[in-house]
Amino acid sequence: MSGEKQKNEGLSEEAKRKAEYFEHMSYYRYNGPAGGLSTWNMENGFLEARVRGFRSGFLTGAEYKQLMQCNTLDELKLALTDTDYGAFVTTVARNSEEKMDLYAKRLFDACQSKFLGEFEYLRMNATGILQTFLDMITYGPMINNFCKLIIAIQKTDEPAEVEKAIRNADPIGAYPHLNSIIAFDKKDDLIVDLFDSLLVDTPVSKYFWQYFLPEMTDEDEKKDEAHALRKFTTEVELDIMMNMLQKYLLEDMYNYSREIGGETWVVMKELLDFEADRRTLNVTYNSFGTPLNEPDRHDYERKMLYPNFGTLYPDGQTILSGYGPKPGISDFATLGNEFKSKNMRFAGLLQDEENFVYGLRQLEAKVYSMGFDSQSHFGCFYSFYKLKLIELRNLKLIFDTISQPRDVEERRSLFKSVTPIFEE
Repeated sequence: MSGEKQKNEGLSEEAKRKAEYFEHMSYYRYNGPAGGLSTWNMENGFLEARVRGFRSGFLTGAEYKQLMQCNTLDELKLALTDTDYGAFVTTVARNSEEKMDLYAKRLFDACQSKFLGEFEYLRMNATGILQTFLDMITYGPMINNFCKLIIAIQKTDEPAEVEKAIRNADPIGAYPHLNSIIAFDKKDDLIVDLFDSLLVDTPVSKYFWQYFLPEMTDEDEKKDEAHALRKFTTEVELDIMMNMLQKYLLEDMYNYSREIGGETWVVMKELLDFEADRRTLNVTYNSFGTPLNEPDRHDYERKMLYPNFGTLYPDGQTILSGYGPKPGISDFATLGNEFKSKNMRFAGLLQDEENFVYGLRQLEAKVYSMGFDSQSHFGCFYSFYKLKLIELRNLKLIFDTISQPRDVEERRSLFKSVTPIFEE
């Protein structure tokens, strides 16, 4: 039974409506700055101590090696009993006729439930600015959930497929009325109807408006908002829209961390600068071989997806998108050569295309582990979330690899992508 169903079990319809109302109202945004040195521990000290305690529950390099040496899922489950995941995976028993991939999924879901419980504990006990800060962490998964459901509705007429997409939605980005999206019909102005009746009441609605408003003309402003939205959603590229929404959220997180100030701003600036640079490189790298890599789309459409901050902003982004008669970057070799010639950040990683993705993941784990340095800041909460995503990605890879018959070389190749955390 899901956490949402457990919370509402036994409640009357009126009580459920009240619960949904107050859950919705809990997204109230508190403005900074945060408390000073004299009041920090009184307001945030307990939860900061808790999240630093959660840090000790991350898997170690030695534990990863032990997990990767397992030959069956039962051996893997036994190995996990010696870790913080033990109490969760021991509750999972395999049925005699159950397929291995389904068994692997249930084991992974059990591991994920540990993280969800820890994160929900932090959110439920946070107040004031920390509450808003943790809420903003959930906005990214919430945006992805809405966009993926829109894509699912546009691709199929089968309600069962949409319900499947809802079941696979990221639980961190859960929203009380997410299930009501099933009622929407597949049509050209789907996003318009969704926005008017559902998205407008969510905490991520302002990012959708940021996406649509720059396209509106004076003539559109004289008409109703639904007309303007309908005009710009008939040909919308949902993948690009999703990336734009995540960019706006990242910029909002950057501005909010600056508003909080103090040690939080010092730590979060470094973390968010890296996240902005990583997103800039990933957008560029993933555009290779796509229409977005065409020369006439470098300097506007692709550049539009780059965050407006970070160590690559603006000079590095200008190199990527092109300037004057010089075209933008269109292949990995040119990307590496440009960064190397100008001695820019990531130049070393960009010299090896084969290991670029893995190298960037290693750097990501190293940078976010620094969020636990120093004290009296919110950076450790952000780092905890990001590092847990890396750990869960590692576990999913291990579960999926062991659940399928593979030879030794193939397994070794797949396990190269496992990224240890807090390793020197």
